[in-house]
Amino acid sequence: MPINQHMVTSWRTAPTDALITHPITALTVRQFFAPHRQGEFIRLRLSNRYSNLPVTFENIHIAREVTAGQADLQPNTECRLTVAGQSRITIPAGESIVTDIVAYPIRSFERVGISFYAPTLTPQVTRHLNANEILYLSTPGDHSSEPSGASFQAVPDGYASNFLAIEALEVLAPNQVSTIVTVGDSITDGSESTTHLLTGSPSRMTSTDQRYPNHLQRRINAAGMPFTVANAGIGGNELLSDGWLPQFGQSLLKRFDYDVLAVAGASHVLVMIGTNDFGNPGIGLPPTPDDIIEGLRRLIDRAHAAGLNIILGTIPPAEGAVVDGLPIIGDLPIKLGVMHGTAQARQSREAVNAWLRQQTLSDGVVDFDACLADPDRPEYLAAEFNSGDNLHPNPAGYMAMAACIDLKLLHETNVKN
Repeated sequence: MPINQHMVTSWRTAPTDALITHPITALTVRQFFAPHRQGEFIRLRLSNRYSNLPVTFENIHIAREVTAGQADLQPNTECRLTVAGQSRITIPAGESIVTDIVAYPIRSFERVGISFYAPTLTPQVTRHLNANEILYLSTPGDHSSEPSGASFQAVPDGYASNFLAIEALEVLAPNQVSTIVTVGDSITDGSESTTHLLTGSPSRMTSTDQRYPNHLQRRINAAGMPFTVANAGIGGNELLSDGWLPQFGQSLLKRFDYDVLAVAGASHVLVMIGTNDFGNPGIGLPPTPDDIIEGLRRLIDRAHAAGLNIILGTIPPAEGAVVDGLPIIGDLPIKLGVMHGTAQARQSREAVNAWLRQQTLSDGVVDFDACLADPDRPEYLAAEFNSGDNLHPNPAGYMAMAACIDLKLLHETNVKN
């Protein structure tokens, strides 16, 4: 590692599970995303965290995207990634690996594609549920180095729009550059941030990078600040309990070490979570506000013990969110009753938000609730920020969330004891 430089996280997603993934045996996988931090030297992190079996991949390639929503890559931009110099890698069950550092220039928001071939039987793949991106699978064979997308087909929306195996792209940066980890649930992950809400496009999964962490990175870039933003949100995730469906991930208290503290270059964490603790179905009574507050106190202590600054976000409004549709089987959602819009959930959110606004244990507070609320009906999302389900913001709402963050909070570097 060059002197005065270290690895930071240019892009990240949080692994959720290894269930309900499309078979990829003897196929090539192609996936796209937008790096946040520029760099000249990169490495890719791949995860097999949730599989009970090893996985083998061959010929992992990175290349530049031509157009969002298409599988084509720019010719002569591809680079093969290796591990210990080998192009065929096996990741043991429950582990992750990083590729060798390679010279490959990337730029902020210049989207790239990752392609790899799965040559052996691959019944389980660790994934991130709901990538808000198109997943492409090829006809049989190794097409990883082909710039053309002709051999690839988009996996149907709602069936398997996941990130498979890829977990983070890390870049070499000066020591003064560090990573802000945004962690939470689907509102951090960016549910309903896709093109069809922005432009009316028929494809839900064509990404235009409208998640609030994307917009926060744009603000940081415009301000010339030495930070890169990593997104560790998981749809359906809760602070205290593991997801009532396995694909909603382990509780944030369980995954905090892996998904936050171990992130390359992490110096700050921005936490917004709790709406699913109050609103998701579950066995027994939902947690009390005091339960959530105690969980947040534990996160504060753990972040500070690791030397990270921690900023807490209030829980946005969710009145009217009484039924959710989850794309579990094909394109057909299963309608599940949820409790986000109940009086009890609203009262619990308000109690937690009141504590968040007055506490001084964290290194700052972002009042997402106030930024997104309808001024005339503060228990509801403002109409201009509502995706339509009364729970998730639309792209304008995600932009408003990023605009709500006081960038001065990121200048504070002294961790409180």
